[in-house]
Amino acid sequence: MRIAIIGGGAVGLLTGGYLSLSGHHIHIITRTEEQADILNSKGLNLETGNGVETVCVNAEHHASAEYMDCDLWIVTLKQTVLDSFLAKWRDVEGLPPVLFLQNGMGHMEKAEKTLRSSLYAGAVTHGALKTGLNSVKHTGKGDIHIGLWRGCKLDLAAQLTIPDSFPVYETGDIQLMLKRKLLVNLSVNPLTALYRVKNGELLENPEWAKNVKAVFSEGVSVLGLDEKEWDRVEAVITRTGENESSMLGDVKSGRKTETEAITGYIMQLAAERGLEMPVTSFLHRSITGIHGRGDTK
Repeated sequence: MRIAIIGGGAVGLLTGGYLSLSGHHIHIITRTEEQADILNSKGLNLETGNGVETVCVNAEHHASAEYMDCDLWIVTLKQTVLDSFLAKWRDVEGLPPVLFLQNGMGHMEKAEKTLRSSLYAGAVTHGALKTGLNSVKHTGKGDIHIGLWRGCKLDLAAQLTIPDSFPVYETGDIQLMLKRKLLVNLSVNPLTALYRVKNGELLENPEWAKNVKAVFSEGVSVLGLDEKEWDRVEAVITRTGENESSMLGDVKSGRKTETEAITGYIMQLAAERGLEMPVTSFLHRSITGIHGRGDTK
């Protein structure tokens, strides 16, 4: 398949690297010309437990990119820049199927109102660390679950999966998949951003672990999930223990974070249902309050 990956962050590079290894023709659409140039000239370095492998990809800066002739788009942009992507392609006819791999929730409803194409939602549990403009390290093996949101059903999972290293599964319950992903994001991202720690450290410190469990419980109550989901959340934290969350990276760099799609989304649901969210509300205010400050350590 000819696949355009929109976004050259950790998930975009990891996905592009593995799919290129499996024989797909990969086009990575980057935010900067610098990243596109280095990907084109030096390739994409994918670091796994077996060493580093360099794969060839095509890369284009988003302002000049032409990728409508691809068979599939995989969008790995952060929620904070997703609106501009959707605006660019609003009501354009002839788009290929689009698979979204985002944190948080609310983006699929936006895409449904904007894009005229078949839409898939996905949830990624791999650990991925971007180590350079053209380099990514696979820090923890997970999986990707995808589900049809709207349009024609394709056998995407079978075409994208690499069973032993990059498994992709199809789910029939897309809402449950997205809720579970949101619950992980809620339990991990704001706390790592506040404490400035890697994912795994949240469980190593007893006091921090209590706060993880507290925000998890608030999320479970609002999303209508079971407390048994804790085993799944704990497993993801452990598997991505050496990772810095994307929210922590944004805070360090002084960028706007994805709070509105994570803590903000949960708080809105809670308000509609008359539920109190003291821990989540505190985290939302705390992270929003340090937007733009950067790493002051």
